[in-house]
Amino acid sequence: MANAPVTSITLLKGLASGTDNARWAEFFRIYEQPMRSFLKARFPSVDVDDAIQETMVALMRRMPDYHYTPDRNGHFRNYLTGILKHKAEDAVRREARESGKRDRLAGQSLPPRDHADMSGEPEDWKLAAMNAALEQLLSDESVNARAREVFRHVALMHESPAEVAEAFGISRANVDQIKRRMVQRLSALVSAMTAVK
Repeated sequence: MANAPVTSITLLKGLASGTDNARWAEFFRIYEQPMRSFLKARFPSVDVDDAIQETMVALMRRMPDYHYTPDRNGHFRNYLTGILKHKAEDAVRREARESGKRDRLAGQSLPPRDHADMSGEPEDWKLAAMNAALEQLLSDESVNARAREVFRHVALMHESPAEVAEAFGISRANVDQIKRRMVQRLSALVSAMTAVK
């Protein structure tokens, strides 16, 4: 990581003492710009804020067990860069998967609807509309990538909202708000897809 600051052993010890230590704010202030520069240079397509946030969450989990031994394990900046690079590569892989799903979805044509009797609309059409709306929502780049991932974990993977909040470094209320908004958007998409024209 270019322009990385000189490692402060006292700062690293402070970080290892817990996630509520005030030195985390100092750490972020010092390392935010070098992390941004690294991501913009190496991973221009990645959402910088999301990658940094995921890196910070991972680092907070690892710091209690981290021991700064540059002679044996290398410099801290290399350790931090490794985590940042891993999170950016994860984001690139996620985007590639979502792009592939979008391409597959675009290549499929939904069955024509029979408008003669909408009251007896087949269940498979409703399911197809729901799946298409979900794919569209999860690949919508106008929706923040973190919001999409939070929704995926809490609504689709049925993970505990408290655990999702902790994993993404946000409040439980924020998780609930994201889920509510995403469900509203999904409902609107399904309604638009199934509306009689």
